[in-house]
Amino acid sequence: MRNKTRADAAGPQTLSVGPTRIYKTPSQAAQEARDHDTIEIDAGVYVDCAVWKASNITIRGVGGRAHVKDKMCQGKGIWVTKGRNIIIENIEFSGMRVPSENGAGIRHEGAGLIIRNSYFHDGEEGILGGGIKPNDVILIEDSEFARLGRKGQAHPMYINVAELFTLRRSYVHGCVDQANCVKSRAKRTIITCNVIASLDSNSSFEIDLPQGGHATVRDNIIEQGPKSVNYNIISFAVESKNPKRRNPEQNLIFKNNIVINDHRKGRYFLIQHHRNTKINVSGNRFIGPGTLDFKDGNEYFPRRFMAGLKPYPALPPGCKK
Repeated sequence: MRNKTRADAAGPQTLSVGPTRIYKTPSQAAQEARDHDTIEIDAGVYVDCAVWKASNITIRGVGGRAHVKDKMCQGKGIWVTKGRNIIIENIEFSGMRVPSENGAGIRHEGAGLIIRNSYFHDGEEGILGGGIKPNDVILIEDSEFARLGRKGQAHPMYINVAELFTLRRSYVHGCVDQANCVKSRAKRTIITCNVIASLDSNSSFEIDLPQGGHATVRDNIIEQGPKSVNYNIISFAVESKNPKRRNPEQNLIFKNNIVINDHRKGRYFLIQHHRNTKINVSGNRFIGPGTLDFKDGNEYFPRRFMAGLKPYPALPPGCKK
């Protein structure tokens, strides 16, 4: 029997969450949410976790960001999303830790996820999942990921074999403990207008696309810091020697990015080529030491000052909304 706190009116409803609301925690609203509902969570701190099973719902923080932290559901994440087409806006996640060392702010197990204006920080994984259900499309925009990672297995965002993953106008930084700042196994990946920078953290790759796919990386600021443990900045299809682990399309479009290597050495690209591999690297500015295989059609500056950049750790501004 459903909790009687939900009105019996037919059709989608708005469920309000907060200390003075009927639903005191997000998990209480998650138990009552039905398809097409809107869940509004008052700004504040909630030591709580929730499993969202309804589809076509919008969950948003109101009056400021709602901060959920320090409690995990199903040994997976602060929020576990199982429904289809879920929108999450203006939410903060922190303290994501589980015994398996891949605790996520959001463990995505449905199909269709949009994240806007949210903040993931100080935990193991920001977002983990994708590909469990067919035709999964994931969009992250205008969000921040900071100080996330665990033993090279957990990352700020780890997208599995979704149909399409898009990351835009977001800030990903401080990727710790050998984390890849952005990791996607999606068939199509679009990364545009972001600042992706390990800065003083011990990151691995800044962008890792281990199964290749059709990837567009355009108009980003990408920086590898001096403490990175990998030395390679962009990785494409390095786990794709086995055809069963390879996306059907192998096409990397890398244009109009500023790539800064603040490490003393390194390689800008690590690419596994196949018969159908297509690589288009053009219009970029590469700054700092390291091996660059694509000098034609790009600019290369061995030092920051030669490119008109301020000393480390300053970063150029990213795209404006």
